Amino acid sequence: MKNRTAAQLQCLLDNLPLLFEKLGFHYFAFTFISPDQRTYTTNYPISWLEHYNRCGYADLDPIPAHCKTSSLPLLWEAETFDSTPNIWIAAQAYDLHHGWVQPIHCQQSCSSLSVLRPHTSVSREEFYAKAQQVMLLGAQLHQAATCYSPAAHITSPVHRLD
Repeated sequence: MKNRTAAQLQCLLDNLPLLFEKLGFHYFAFTFISPDQRTYTTNYPISWLEHYNRCGYADLDPIPAHCKTSSLPLLWEAETFDSTPNIWIAAQAYDLHHGWVQPIHCQQSCSSLSVLRPHTSVSREEFYAKAQQVMLLGAQLHQAATCYSPAAHITSPVHRLD
């Protein structure tokens, strides 16, 4: 089962950029956390990831805090970052403007799938039209990551799995 699921995870990861492009999003991030595993993959700009880490935003970012306690999607907008406007302003400088994050919870593990783009805000109509697809894709990634062996070899260079 682990080998089959590792192959499923690899296939999903390989296809993420195309899947999200079809949905109208340029950037994505998937995080999976369980008691014995942490998996992270993204195509956010490397310069943003370096800035985020250098500034210690992980301890302040409202997105991970929300994802740990809720299964409700959270829009990526200025209001979300009211308590940390410096993160919002910095993200804008790296073209991370519009989208949302979908948390996924299952027993002792949790995941989040973020979809973002540099232009055009997400309307309520668009959110309702695409939320189910993002949620389903997040659930598939979560299930594959649940059975993923960290020792498995992931070949795609865009992916950063810890």
